[in-house]
Amino acid sequence: MRVATFRVAATALVVLGLPVAASGQGLGVAFTGGLALAEHRVADRSVGGAGGVEVSSGTLFSSGVRFRVGARGTVALGGRSGVLHPGRGASLPRDLAELGLDGSYRMREWLDVIGGVRIRSYTTMVSRQRWTAPYLGAAVRVPFAIPGLRGLLDVAVHPFAGVSGLARPEVAITTGAGLAYARGRLDVQVGYALERYDFARATVGERFEQLAVLTIQARVRARGAMP
Repeated sequence: MRVATFRVAATALVVLGLPVAASGQGLGVAFTGGLALAEHRVADRSVGGAGGVEVSSGTLFSSGVRFRVGARGTVALGGRSGVLHPGRGASLPRDLAELGLDGSYRMREWLDVIGGVRIRSYTTMVSRQRWTAPYLGAAVRVPFAIPGLRGLLDVAVHPFAGVSGLARPEVAITTGAGLAYARGRLDVQVGYALERYDFARATVGERFEQLAVLTIQARVRARGAMP
């Protein structure tokens, strides 16, 4: 399953990258850094009949690098990590660590096709859970009257998501919305993203899991056009 997952992710990135490589335009490079407030929720019906919700929350820190090749494509590599502290129904802190490889191709001035893969782990004192989630989706930019200000909307599906110790989720989707402002070499974004995963729906092993993240991120262009 893991080989197939990475094969799908690699294929998506190659498809996104082919028109970029063919364009023959210059290379742009930018560095990113961010701070996020995250909330993780798990509702597991298989643990006790009541199926209570476990809530953990904390601060995540992220960094990465983005490359723009040609006029339409970008490739990015980044990571984020932090500690999610136990809240209602939870008993142990969880260390979250994630690496991501992302690609996009601009179809229109307002529309991108996006794809990539995220590898994430949740670690406690007694266990470790690993997630591998390739994705494919679309991102929309909505310009405003103020120069440099734009709205952001995106949606992606994870049809081949895999989680250690669990069956493949029946529903796996990420949605996001935000605002961005660009001026000179600097681009600042504030966004909210929600990931939702449903496992074994309508069975005794039913499980719902979601991660909500509010992020502020700065992107600094080092070379060429802003990726």
